[in-house]
Amino acid sequence: MDSSLVGLIGVIVVVIIAEAVGLCLRRPLGLLLKSEKGAERSDFWSAYTRVVLLLVPTAFALASYPLDEHQSAVAALVGELRWGLAGLLISLAIAGKALRVPGPPSYRTAPYVPPITPPASGSPAR
Repeated sequence: MDSSLVGLIGVIVVVIIAEAVGLCLRRPLGLLLKSEKGAERSDFWSAYTRVVLLLVPTAFALASYPLDEHQSAVAALVGELRWGLAGLLISLAIAGKALRVPGPPSYRTAPYVPPITPPASGSPAR
């Protein structure tokens, strides 16, 4: 089998796996980001995470693109998938580290509670 075809199949499989991971994390990540970062910042971090989860494994798969004609197709595909999945794990770690950065503090004011005065009593205090 032609090495360019094996490389293309490997890159496509890595992209499909990375997109599947992004789709699996989409809803829980969105809920987490909205509670931690706020609604306006959660859109950015969600898009950032999806891009990182897709591009880093693809770059790793392209870096291990098979160039040797004498290598078997299965070995070339396994090597490319191995590097693509390593890139996926690294990108998950990068995204997790980026999302752990605390956002600006949100100051919430407490509701007004009027001071409580003890009732007046006619007897002396003990």
